[in-house]
Amino acid sequence: MNITIIELGIMHLDDCIILDQKALKGLWTSSQWEKELKNPKRICLGALEIDTKRILGICSAWFVLDELNLSLLAVDPLYFRRGIATFLLSNLIKQSKLIKINQVFLEVKDSNQPAMALYESMGFSIEGHRANFYKDRSNALIYTKKLTH
Repeated sequence: MNITIIELGIMHLDDCIILDQKALKGLWTSSQWEKELKNPKRICLGALEIDTKRILGICSAWFVLDELNLSLLAVDPLYFRRGIATFLLSNLIKQSKLIKINQVFLEVKDSNQPAMALYESMGFSIEGHRANFYKDRSNALIYTKKLTH
């Protein structure tokens, strides 16, 4: 598979909504996606399959001073376990270092073992938890990764 990472913009709105539906059952609304893709304090990346021009994975994060909050990471379920999430997250971390971000943090459902394994394999560690964080009242674990420049 030949994949490259691209910056997502408003022209990718439909692709983001479709992938969100496939991977996350429509976590965000169309207007939320539109805000995410237009906001200059956000970074949205996509894993683009070069041959088909399909977006197979997406991630989005926002800047707060010298920190980056990963708000979404999703991969098309047909392409799980092919390194796409790792590729996206690695690129996000590289870009973060270039703009002097000192720490990346995120929340993940405490039952999402594959995501937890991914984050831990990339050097993230659990810093805390949030009770009843998600709509279904499940708990979140807070992961962080300190960046060195």
